[in-house]
Amino acid sequence: MPTDAIETVGSGSNLELKARIADLDSARERVRALGAERQGVEHQVDQYYQVSSGRMKLRRSSVDGAHLIVYLRPNDVSARVSTFHRLPVDRPEELADTLVAMFEPGPTVDKEREVWWWRDVRIHLDRVAGLGTFVEFEARLDTIGDQDGAGRLIDQLTQQLGVESNDLISDSYGEMTCQQKA
Repeated sequence: MPTDAIETVGSGSNLELKARIADLDSARERVRALGAERQGVEHQVDQYYQVSSGRMKLRRSSVDGAHLIVYLRPNDVSARVSTFHRLPVDRPEELADTLVAMFEPGPTVDKEREVWWWRDVRIHLDRVAGLGTFVEFEARLDTIGDQDGAGRLIDQLTQQLGVESNDLISDSYGEMTCQQKA
């Protein structure tokens, strides 16, 4: 993966797993010890919209601008397949106005994301405003080739980082934000 861009994939499928993690510094050292390559840190603000199926958000990134991201993913605590499309947006404010006219706006999620690459797995070390700190693994099914192989890589990472089953999270950050406000 190129080191000059944090994310370049426009669409595809990932095997994903997300977990709460107490110590980002320790996680960073463990990821580094595996030989993962640090891609950088970005600030992201995601505005979610209520859609009848799947999820949709307008992301504004300090690294690569704005994107409309739509994805389908079950809310399982185990590793799950996410199918996504990530479309660049030239004028995010105008698109946001249109999206608000078309869809019920959902929560806004503000996060700092540190991105690492290891064996075609994107590792996110996230600090999410109002929610805490998390690790997220996204194993690229298009390059790994199969879900079982991707699952084995994610299992290695969860063991290396000491992720326990009670740390696993099924919801998106947007859904977690809504639950916190309820």
